[in-house]
Amino acid sequence: MGRIVAKGLSERLKQPVVVDNKAGGGSTIGTDIVAKSAPDGYTLLFASASHSFSPTVYKQLPYSQDDFVAIAVVNITPLMLTVHPSVGTKDLKSFIQLLKSQPEKFTYASSGVGTTLHIAAEMFVAAAGLKTVHVPYKGESPAMTDLLSGQVSFMVGQASTAVPYLRNGRLLGLGLTTPKRMSSIPEIPTLSEAGLPDFSAYGWNVILAPKGTPRATIDRLNKEINAVISSPEVLARFTDLGLDVLELSTPESAAQFVKNETLKWAPVIRAAGLKNE
Repeated sequence: MGRIVAKGLSERLKQPVVVDNKAGGGSTIGTDIVAKSAPDGYTLLFASASHSFSPTVYKQLPYSQDDFVAIAVVNITPLMLTVHPSVGTKDLKSFIQLLKSQPEKFTYASSGVGTTLHIAAEMFVAAAGLKTVHVPYKGESPAMTDLLSGQVSFMVGQASTAVPYLRNGRLLGLGLTTPKRMSSIPEIPTLSEAGLPDFSAYGWNVILAPKGTPRATIDRLNKEINAVISSPEVLARFTDLGLDVLELSTPESAAQFVKNETLKWAPVIRAAGLKNE
């Protein structure tokens, strides 16, 4: 995602835009580097949903969300509740009834403790009032492999990853976590439609800058990023990747988006007992 946006920005700004991956610490290492960078518009953070988890997951952080100013929301990543056919249910209502009748018998996979997929699944479990067993993996790929083999019962994963397995019958899709259906799989309802009113959980990307970056710079970058993500070429790539674009954002609406996501996830993380030093 970062590379797609960087390529478009580079073409519009007529200068190189370099993607510098700084992995580790649930993205806190790279985030801290940007927080301490000069507020000149030349160092930006391509943040994901983990940015909204960190203040609750980590006991101490070397930065705060107040160290950043939002530029634009890039995309949201729809997630889907998928189950192995051996579970024996084909809709959300019967699935929830089954899991409630046999507490802690069924297992769910995630891409790792504290990841978007884990916390989204915890949000589903809490909203449905279930007791299940979490099986964390080192990434979504091995989690999907075990779901396909029936080693685990269900998973909340990226919708785009699950679609091929819905087509060939190896998995069943019970609902999307987003507020609206996906045009590529219109037959799959949202979890809200299927019986969990107002359920909303998804991955996302937002571009941030260090606090103190001049407003004129923020406005220019917002304009150019919005132009990139609304271009036919990039929208086609987003569709291929199973991503959605929200309404084009202003810096103010992007900042409110991050704030709302942080407030939404905090009680879910606390209820799940997730904490990292």
